[in-house]
Parts: sequence; structure tokens; C-alpha cells
Amino acid sequence: MSTLAAPDAPDGPATPQTLMRALEALSPAQHTLLREVARYTEPVTVTELAVGMGLHPNSVRESMAALLDAGLVARGRRPAVGRGRPSWTYRSVAPAQPSALAREFADVCAAVADHLADTVPDPEAAARDIGSRWARRMIDVAGPPAGKNGQPLDEPQRIDVHGGRLRLLLSSLGYGALSEETPGRLTLHQCPLRIEGQVPSPLVCQMHRGLIDAVLQRVSHGNVEAELTPFAGPDHCTVALHLTKRDAASA
Repeated sequence: MSTLAAPDAPDGPATPQTLMRALEALSPAQHTLLREVARYTEPVTVTELAVGMGLHPNSVRESMAALLDAGLVARGRRPAVGRGRPSWTYRSVAPAQPSALAREFADVCAAVADHLADTVPDPEAAARDIGSRWARRMIDVAGPPAGKNGQPLDEPQRIDVHGGRLRLLLSSLGYGALSEETPGRLTLHQCPLRIEGQVPSPLVCQMHRGLIDAVLQRVSHGNVEAELTPFAGPDHCTVALHLTKRDAASA
């Protein structure tokens, strides 16, 4: 069976970040329905899903509406046969779990790291440049430079504020960032670029370093920089913010 009409919903959320947020916001019933829709190789109707899941069609229809609103499924029409309106059909346009997307992203980054190691004279610099370019593509997430009229903040407020902004950004990307008691120190308890059971390539860590450096360069006018320490503990990495040498000398 095929759906001839163009689907009413776009092919999934606009960015990986919005996709992850949409998946994480689903209820258990909605997750179950999305997994069921993904099992079908052809678009499926609410009635067919209800029969297969042993549920009332109204229950399926309610959960399906949430998936459609989130952009996780697309809707179309079956070809008209006889009298009456053809049935709506649904197809999955997103993975059923956030972990599926995270694994694909981690695999791509690992492949990029392998390519850099094999082909580039200075793979660490190239990896940092990739992280910097990544940051520039999403720099609006971090917001404009802090301070009145875009001017740098006065010490000691600067380290606290920029550490907090960096923590929020990294947490939104899935790094599980937490602030320590010491101002400007963060611990990262998750890594969305780590494949389960494997230690990520050091070049992936250099991508993280480039990302962090570019974000701080933007939001602090170059007055604050950070030191990333991968695997500072058995289950976390650390980030320590400090004034740049030029700014520390004038403080």
C-alpha cells in the first residue's frame, strides 16, 4: 500500500537538538506508539495500529496527535477506493529513542576523527577547528556577549556568569554539565559523542575543546578561556575557566 498524497507534516524536527528534545518529552505511551509505527515498512492507519497493539483506536489517535505535533511522524492519505474519504496513514520520520540518534552522531564523529588521524598533518589542530566551526553554527544558543551594551563584565562576576552560561549550553547538548563549588569549574558527566563501551578518540575531545574555546571567545570578548581535562575522574571530564593572560595582567 502506498500513500500518494503529500504528507501534512515535515520530515522530522528541524535540528538534531530539537529532535532529541521532542523524543525526551514523550510519555511512555507515546514512545510505545512511535516504536510500533517504526516497525511498519508502509504507512499505517490508526485502526491497524490499534488492532496490532490491542488498544482502543481513540487511545492510539490521542497519542498519534502528540507525535504528529512534535514532527516525529508524517501523515498522508490512502488512495481513494470506492465511496467515502480515504483513511489517514502515518509513517515514522524519526528514531524511536534518543539513544539511536546519539549513537549515529557519535559514529559520524568517530569516523571524522579516524579520517583526520589518517590524512591530516596536524589532526589535533584540525579537530579543534571542527569544534570551533561547530560552535559558530550554533553560537546563537549561547546568547550575545554578556555585560552592559555588550561590554565585558567586571571581575569577579565574569567567571561565574560565563561558567553558568557555558554549563547551560553544554547541558542542552547532552553533556550533563554541573557547576562545582569553585567558580568557573564544571564537571561533564555525559558525552553524547561517546559510543557505549568505548573510550572516545582523543581527537573527539579536541573537537570539544574547539567548541568550548569558540563559545567563550564569543561570549566573553576573548577575556575568558578554559582548560578541558578529559577523563579527570572515572566518570567525568572537567572544564576550568580562567582569565586570559592579557586580562589577568590588567586585573
